[in-house]
Amino acid sequence: MDTEETEMLAEVLSRGVGDKFLNMAPTQEGPGHRSCMIYSAMICPFLGGPEARRGQGANTYGEQIPRGEARGKKGGVVAYDSCDFRETQVGPGCVYGHPLELLEYEHGEDLLDALKEAVDTDTNAMTGTCPSWLLDDETAVAAAFARGIRSPEDVAELKAQRRASDTRRKRQKQVKASRRRNR
Repeated sequence: MDTEETEMLAEVLSRGVGDKFLNMAPTQEGPGHRSCMIYSAMICPFLGGPEARRGQGANTYGEQIPRGEARGKKGGVVAYDSCDFRETQVGPGCVYGHPLELLEYEHGEDLLDALKEAVDTDTNAMTGTCPSWLLDDETAVAAAFARGIRSPEDVAELKAQRRASDTRRKRQKQVKASRRRNR
């Protein structure tokens, strides 16, 4: 997030009106895991420092952002209470809910303590252990991932294919049994 956005959100949160502030403008920047977003802000060449410049130009919902544009003096990592992917008047994008927290920084390394705290929180929140197949069997991992990302339409189509396959197998068994009887 650039200086202007950071300063605006800092003002909103300092006044205690974050629960009333709702920006309906979409963004092409999707949500992320808090620890990962803090880490990204630290290591990304553009997000990491005030002297950073954009390596490439961009077109964001019709607004041209030129190559070489500076990030600005401040950056920020924001936590929101929700987000939604939707089609908007300017195109598809992520629309965030109410801001809950803002980590302001000038240089990426300013976020080191916040990153350590976030990783500690993540580590303490973890329960159980990783299933052995996740570490040992790439095929099982790939299959589990494929099952996890199927749409309802994909699931319905797979069920229909299984039913058709089961029906075909039953017919084949009946034909085979009938041949044996007729010998």
